[in-house]
Amino acid sequence: MFFSTLKDLISYHKDYIGQEMKRRLGQLPYSPYQKFILQTEEGNRRFDIWIGLLINSLEGNRQPFFLDQEQVGYSRSLRQGFHFEFVSQVFQAFQETLREILKKVVMKQEMDLLNLPGEIEEVNEILFQAITVAAVSWLKNREEQITEKVDFLQELYKFSQRIIGTFEIEMIGKLILRQIAVLFRVNDSHITIYRDHEIQGVYSYPSKQVDYKIKSIMENTWRKETAYFIDEAGDIYTDINQFKLKRVVSLPIQAHGNCYGVVVLKNSTKGFKFTYKEFRLLNQFLFVTAIGLENAFMVEEIQKSHQQLRLLTSKMITFQENERKRLASDIHDTIAQTLAGVSYKIQYCKELATIRSKLLIDQLDNLNKAIRQAIDQSRELISALRPDLIDTIGLVPAIKRFIKIYTKETGIRISARLTEQIQVSPDLAICLFRIIQEALTNVYKHANAKTAKVILQKKDGNIILVVSDDGKGFDSSREASWVEDQNKLGLLSMKERTTATGGILSIYSKIHKGCQIEAKIPFKANRNSHE
Repeated sequence: MFFSTLKDLISYHKDYIGQEMKRRLGQLPYSPYQKFILQTEEGNRRFDIWIGLLINSLEGNRQPFFLDQEQVGYSRSLRQGFHFEFVSQVFQAFQETLREILKKVVMKQEMDLLNLPGEIEEVNEILFQAITVAAVSWLKNREEQITEKVDFLQELYKFSQRIIGTFEIEMIGKLILRQIAVLFRVNDSHITIYRDHEIQGVYSYPSKQVDYKIKSIMENTWRKETAYFIDEAGDIYTDINQFKLKRVVSLPIQAHGNCYGVVVLKNSTKGFKFTYKEFRLLNQFLFVTAIGLENAFMVEEIQKSHQQLRLLTSKMITFQENERKRLASDIHDTIAQTLAGVSYKIQYCKELATIRSKLLIDQLDNLNKAIRQAIDQSRELISALRPDLIDTIGLVPAIKRFIKIYTKETGIRISARLTEQIQVSPDLAICLFRIIQEALTNVYKHANAKTAKVILQKKDGNIILVVSDDGKGFDSSREASWVEDQNKLGLLSMKERTTATGGILSIYSKIHKGCQIEAKIPFKANRNSHE
């Protein structure tokens, strides 16, 4: 077949040129662009479009080809892993394929060679201009992307600086809401902050009430720790790539494996652009927000611990003074009076020794009883300071004896389930005993209860102690109030004792629903304990 122009030659071999270009590109080192251009329907379609526009350019209509390459440079620069080098290799593959075809055609004398040099020069000029347009478009968009990233990093840095210096939960919530409202140009933004599965605050910007649908999607986001999106038609989905424009975006606030809340972006009238790119940007701000919340929670815990320590120290000082006063009174009323009586009787016995020997024997018997009484009284006082049964017969028997005496003195029935085989270190034993002692004392003084229950067991490598009652209870969810209540500082004392052993004390109580105190202490933390 004879070809009068280079355009006719390219048009005739169009399919072969496309296949040969793919073969040559397939021999290059792997890249994401190579996979796209060779293995996707869109990529394969690009060969037909590219060759067709080149043929039109040879007919004098070059602008569509250049516009297409400008768009190629722009779109390829947006794709991660797509380097411009591979775009230029597409042009190179075409030129190599065309040279191969020309050699065969010239050898067979199937083409007019008179105009061929000029036509080849024209093709090269078109290709050079097209690749130049694509390169300029690529570089321009990459420069815009770099500028955008620099601006984003600056915003993120300034935001991080503000968050780092903020330890108020409400202020952190308002900072992130204002930031995302500006960045993503939305009408409304909402945030719900959680701590230990309890809502710490709900904030909006600008200040508006959160409607039922938004509350529902925020709850699902929190519960499943999954992002949710609502499109312009009002449909809810979890695939961010399903639609480019969103009416509502709901994302979890996460860091270090924990979820601290949910943030929502919303436009009331029309959708806003929110793709995977915006998703990544927003998550950077939310990660910083989560770190800020962690810091705020930690500072709050430290402040609360300091406050509790001050209250406990004050309580301990008062308690020690009261104990000293009580011990002084007990010694005065018991041992001191008994010993004074002993002294008087000894003097009386001395007088009787020379007068009435039989009466002397009776008095000596009474004197012996008084001395034994003083000994018993001193033992009771010592036992009150440290229960001696813990050291002699063990923890569980000491608890049983205490419960028996407690029931007799208070009339409150105690149901006890105690694991007999538990053997712990002396320090842990006194800790557990004091928690039971303090808890049951609180039941008697404050709970107005008729029955109580004590459970002591070993479970999953922990010592579990539970003391519960059927009394009037209180609102344990408002920890700050009961911590400051002087009548409930016994709870704080129990908490400090448990913490000192490496354990956790949990308090569950509601008004008119009784109270349950649970101490969970790692058994392995007690090096001196054994089974």
